[in-house]
Amino acid sequence: MSRVADRTLGGVRVRVHYPAAAASALPVVVFSHGLGGSKMGYGYLGRTWAAHGYVSIHPSHRENVPFGAVDAEQPTLATLRAMKEAIDDPANWEARPRDLAAVIDALPELQLPALEGKLDAARLAIAGHSYGAYTALLCAGARVRLGAWSRDFRERRARAFIALSPPGNGSRGLDDFSWASIEAPVLCVSGSRDGGFQGQPPEWREESFRAMRPPDKTLVVVEGAEHFTFSGGRPRRAADPAHLRDIEAATLWFLDRHLMNADRPMPALPGSRVEQK
Repeated sequence: MSRVADRTLGGVRVRVHYPAAAASALPVVVFSHGLGGSKMGYGYLGRTWAAHGYVSIHPSHRENVPFGAVDAEQPTLATLRAMKEAIDDPANWEARPRDLAAVIDALPELQLPALEGKLDAARLAIAGHSYGAYTALLCAGARVRLGAWSRDFRERRARAFIALSPPGNGSRGLDDFSWASIEAPVLCVSGSRDGGFQGQPPEWREESFRAMRPPDKTLVVVEGAEHFTFSGGRPRRAADPAHLRDIEAATLWFLDRHLMNADRPMPALPGSRVEQK
């Protein structure tokens, strides 16, 4: 069982999914949503992680505010167009890691009686989907380059990183140079129908995994899953429950391994291809 509450941390609006009963220190996952999303999305992951002993914190990135998509489930096309123009500006690439850093800074200020004194900020993971996966990979240590300019957005307080529908080379300053600096454990999850929005094939989303150095790098490709599977589906068309089960199982295994020191093999994922290095 899990509970949910809405709060503000470090000036950022967040939704917090947490265990209904907690007797000890709880590890934390901070989740970065996709373009046009908000703290309201990805509830299936927040509920699942919380039911298994994690506090899952979902910020609404502040890029949404100027365009009117404050905590909206389905922003308008005009809103999405305005946000895309903003996030294609290199000056804005650091805004999301800055949001996550502000939330992590403010964890001791989280006002929830059920969690008082129970957050274990030393056991922290960062996860995200799509543009949120880009954010998670920047926090993991991926470097972006534009001409001679490069930046390191590494969030050293996080132990592990999950990238759902991660971008490949050519997206917002990412290239072959970007991945070698990632040393932390990373789980990449994509789908066999999860192509890029500029016509890239689904294999494009595997490029980050293939370029990262071992150890503790894992790739899961969910057979038949497409981009919006990872956000729970499209309007009036829910994601296949079997796909969501594989995503939940893979992410729980990864979180348990790196935040709870659980030494067990990856569970059987009947509808997915798994690679590890």
